[in-house]
Amino acid sequence: VKSQVKEQVLRILPRIEESVNATLEAEVLTRSSHSLRTSYAIAADLSEMELKKIPIEKMEGNKSIHRSDEQ
Repeated sequence: VKSQVKEQVLRILPRIEESVNATLEAEVLTRSSHSLRTSYAIAADLSEMELKKIPIEKMEGNKSIHRSDEQ
């Protein structure tokens, strides 16, 4: 009985390893692609904020020029 169990374990073990490795690989790929998307989203948000900041700075600059013209 012991030798039969050992034989079956030796036959089944490689399949279990393959399955576990495939599952882990899929999880790692999912997480890494998610973190890349997160990084791109952060970069896009920062770029958008910078682009919004430019007109605000120009408007503030125009206000100060307008005030100095009034004086």
